[in-house]
Amino acid sequence: MKKQKRLVALGLTAAMAAGLISGCATKATPENLLRDMQKNAEKTESALLNFKMEMAMGDGTTDVSLGMDMNMETTTEPEASHGKGTVSINMGGMDFSVETETYSVQEDDEYVTYTLMEDQWTKEAADDGEITGEVDSIADNVEEYADQFVLADDLVTVNDKQCFELTGELDGDLFSEMMQADLTDSLAGYGIDEETLSDMVFPCTIDIYKDSILPARLYFDMTESMAPALEDSGVTVSECYVDMTFMEYDTVEEITVPEEAVSSAADSGASGGLDLPQDNTYGDESVVKPAEPVEPASGLGDSWESYTVQINDTVITLPCTISDLEAAGVKLDTEYTPADYIVNAGEYELAWFKVDSGDYIMVNVVNTGSEPKEIKNCLVSSVYADAYSMTEGGLTVIFPGGIQIGTPEADLLAAYGEADDAYEDEEYGNSYYWYGDDAGVSGFNASIDPETGLIVSLNIENEG
Repeated sequence: MKKQKRLVALGLTAAMAAGLISGCATKATPENLLRDMQKNAEKTESALLNFKMEMAMGDGTTDVSLGMDMNMETTTEPEASHGKGTVSINMGGMDFSVETETYSVQEDDEYVTYTLMEDQWTKEAADDGEITGEVDSIADNVEEYADQFVLADDLVTVNDKQCFELTGELDGDLFSEMMQADLTDSLAGYGIDEETLSDMVFPCTIDIYKDSILPARLYFDMTESMAPALEDSGVTVSECYVDMTFMEYDTVEEITVPEEAVSSAADSGASGGLDLPQDNTYGDESVVKPAEPVEPASGLGDSWESYTVQINDTVITLPCTISDLEAAGVKLDTEYTPADYIVNAGEYELAWFKVDSGDYIMVNVVNTGSEPKEIKNCLVSSVYADAYSMTEGGLTVIFPGGIQIGTPEADLLAAYGEADDAYEDEEYGNSYYWYGDDAGVSGFNASIDPETGLIVSLNIENEG
């Protein structure tokens, strides 16, 4: 869904802005600690930190969890940041993770962010102040909230050092300043405008190094605040937090964007983020074409509960081996998932199988054994196909009953009957879900392009 994609872009923006909170600190009262922390932070020239964000949500049909773990370095003169880490997503039981790297620097009168994801650099420019914000004013505002914090009786340990710990609440105005404009823009898509955000309060923990009176850790638990505000959009939130740990100060050398990033970056025109296959529309209606009539191969079932899929001229039955899948004419994309990648017992891994033209399908690979295995020795439990990944030719994927990308919505429902669950949306398109009765994971789902009424994505799963 576009909502989930927007949240992934929001997570990247928050990570790039993590260096904002470089001010906090001193004596053993909330007032003195926050005041002195600000003074000490104003003298720092750089920081090393770790940024984590987790969010788990659902819309009644699909559960999605988003995660980010970034190691970052920031400098104040010149104002710049560099981050490297992992963005992870679990959508409908399918896990996806990607390594990412970001640089945010000032170029002339603009702040420019370079983002590396899936071997592609993108570039985004923003007006002065829109990315990094005003550090001093944010620290001043934190100090004003001193009366809302309580100092813990005992010291805590962060980064192997003793720290004072303050717990309390910050309101939405200050939170939005810390997380920057892209946060409020993304939340607006869920009906949370600036006025609504300013009325929220967010539980916050601030840990402060005892020896230096500088920020050690900043933790926001946003679950209870976000959940009621998102109910009107049909999204429920079960977990949402931001966790920043400051490891070192004044040890970072000058941050320089690699020449490769500058020369190869494409203008993103948006706030970066992960370009995921969506369960609804793909934006360009021309991507979804009416399906050509097909003659299903022998062995392809009529019902989705047959768990059969025709790939080119070969029919496979889920679960199957990777050898079965490759016999159908597709090959494991080892650039993303090496053939000797280890999958732990009982765990899943996402993999892509492609043809020479570049078209591909996405699958879940599961280790059903009791010991770790190389991915090539595990079982394929699902097959996912969408219009966006099948534009070059050379790959045909047909689901039970002759259903495929580009099949009309009415033909889908006629073939499979009433869905066990449905999500209907005029803007984003309809999605239908059928669930198996097995003890294992099994089911089928399809999404419809709202402009054409044709199937845009299909997924069938059976762990066996």
